Amino acid sequence: MSKAAPARPGKHRLIVMAAALAVAIGLLPLPAASAGASFTFSGGGYGHSVGMSQFGAYGMARDGFTWTEILTHYFTGTTPGAVDPAVAARRLWVNLQVEQPAVTFIIRATGTLPAVPVNFISPGGTVSAVAGQTVRITRSGATCTIVAPAGSVSGACSVDIEWDGYSGSPTTALVIDGCMLTNWNLATGSRQQPCTYARGAIHLRPDNNTPTLAVSLEIGMEDYVLGISEMPYFWADRGGAQALAAQAVAARSYAYSRMLARGTPESRPWCWCQVYDTPVDQNYVGWGHGTQAWINAVRATADQVLYHPAVTRNGQQVPVDTYYSSSTFGRTENSEDGFTAVSPYLRSVDDHWAGLDGVGNGNFRWSRTFSDSQLAAVLPGLTTVTGATISRCSVSGAALEVTFTGSGGPLKFHVRQLRGLLGLRSQQIYAINGSGSCSGSSTTTTTTTTTTIPATTTTTTIPVTTTTTLAESTTTTTPGTATTTTTIPATTTTTTIPVTTTTTTTLPAATTTTLPPPVSGGDCPLPLIIDALAGTGATLRTGSQGVAVAQLQTLLDALGYYEGSADGIYGRLTTAAVRSFQDARGLFVDGVVGSRTRSELVALHAASERSRLLAADNTLLRRGTYGDQVRALQYLLELLGFAPGPIDGAFGSRTDGAVIAFQRASALTVDGIVGTRSKAALAQALGLDPLLACG
Repeated sequence: MSKAAPARPGKHRLIVMAAALAVAIGLLPLPAASAGASFTFSGGGYGHSVGMSQFGAYGMARDGFTWTEILTHYFTGTTPGAVDPAVAARRLWVNLQVEQPAVTFIIRATGTLPAVPVNFISPGGTVSAVAGQTVRITRSGATCTIVAPAGSVSGACSVDIEWDGYSGSPTTALVIDGCMLTNWNLATGSRQQPCTYARGAIHLRPDNNTPTLAVSLEIGMEDYVLGISEMPYFWADRGGAQALAAQAVAARSYAYSRMLARGTPESRPWCWCQVYDTPVDQNYVGWGHGTQAWINAVRATADQVLYHPAVTRNGQQVPVDTYYSSSTFGRTENSEDGFTAVSPYLRSVDDHWAGLDGVGNGNFRWSRTFSDSQLAAVLPGLTTVTGATISRCSVSGAALEVTFTGSGGPLKFHVRQLRGLLGLRSQQIYAINGSGSCSGSSTTTTTTTTTTIPATTTTTTIPVTTTTTLAESTTTTTPGTATTTTTIPATTTTTTIPVTTTTTTTLPAATTTTLPPPVSGGDCPLPLIIDALAGTGATLRTGSQGVAVAQLQTLLDALGYYEGSADGIYGRLTTAAVRSFQDARGLFVDGVVGSRTRSELVALHAASERSRLLAADNTLLRRGTYGDQVRALQYLLELLGFAPGPIDGAFGSRTDGAVIAFQRASALTVDGIVGTRSKAALAQALGLDPLLACG
């Protein structure tokens, strides 16, 4: 589910997984391959690689582990337990749609029993509808009009829709006309299903800055978890029932964590929600998709969540953010490497189960080859690429940083950035052109997917004996890609894809993302991207396309808000990532990158430079010290709202009071002395870690 750990405490996007068939999909647009040098990146896994590995959980379940053992393995130091009854009594608000000028609902029965009527309630009156009827709600200015066969009413744009959604066995469902959801647990077809909701109640509320409507579902937590589609349900029939139970607890714990952290839906008027129904949070697909295996998993773990001693609110332990992704290359990543912030329960652990033959993980090993010209076209700051080496390793044994040489280089890229820029399946690279300096480079492989990016065509051949009905999503599951040759051991015998599939894909050169040349020095591309974004006067919003959008996606990915390819298309995921960034930075939340959001990006860069100066050495700053480091300290404290007084480089009484207040708020030793821990906490509180790690 979750996209990633927040760049600032309690804020962020998450990365979610959905079950999927591994089919050929479009890759990041790249220019035609040249006859120059080529670079093959060998890696493993799919998704952000932090927290629970879904294929690993499946492998553990097949090896006899219980859901409790699975979760406490992947989430270090956690223990399962029942959620506080007072918290369990609250209902969750799930955003279904944003910025809709009008919404049409189709009423239908859920089964053979007569459907109860649906009441549409607004300040202007109530109108009812029955199964087979259609109701349309339109906003004009501050007025919303409900039009139904039984009549129409107009009033303020606060509409509540009620039926027997809280009965336990609802007889009525509402379909949002024109809305389709991706549900990877559908057995056949396109995996698209109409947006259908039978549990809970639906609310329409005014958007915070446009004359449109937000559509949200208010639902009990157990009913919400029943609608989650994040793991293949058929795994239960193949020894994976405990993996489904682990997934149910992870989905529930994450949702409670978000509910508590995000407050009331009224406090988030851009979505009127506590979670989104997309991979920004978790893939919620509503009514009519679940199997008995998933229902059993949810009911067997009812009210169970994960706790960690370090995760508290008002002195009480609360459910933790249970991040998960499809799989890793054999070991998960620490949160600070996969995301940005350090989390005591998101530590690197063994995940060899994700590569066991029986789990059928087609992404446990993969490789992708690019020409030098293709790399130069998508790596900001480089106009040619002559070399690529792993220059820093993570504790997992995978790469953490890759250094590229060439015109404009050398430039260092965190593997998080490369995942988005190059469209890689995960950030876990262990070799480049067969050479790897990390311990993970020698890990045994059981399944390899090789992708070579040609000029215009791709061919996917899947042997008769392979099974690739696995997991996929923008954040955490198992996708196919435009050019793949998948080899899976002959012992895998379920065939769900035609023996041979050939797909010809034309990669449009016109949409190639070519970033501008460097505008400042240094070996980290993020400042270059920030400068480029700050220099454009264009407003970026849903529907925008081009270089600036690709730059924005790369930056948001590095900051921990966006998970996906830097494809230059400002779609729903990019909009959600921008909203999360704006929310985290205290900006007006509208999902649009205008002057204020660009200014915040510039301020973020400026803050990172101050933080870098502050941490340049081990000097202890305390009352009575002077200089540029004190000035940098005052600047950062001011940004956080701790009022250090004049930014004059003098550590006086007001700065001392601001430091003490910050230390107390950050659960640090309260002594008024700014050392290594306080400096690091300042950077983390401002979400600066990605920029600092990059440079």
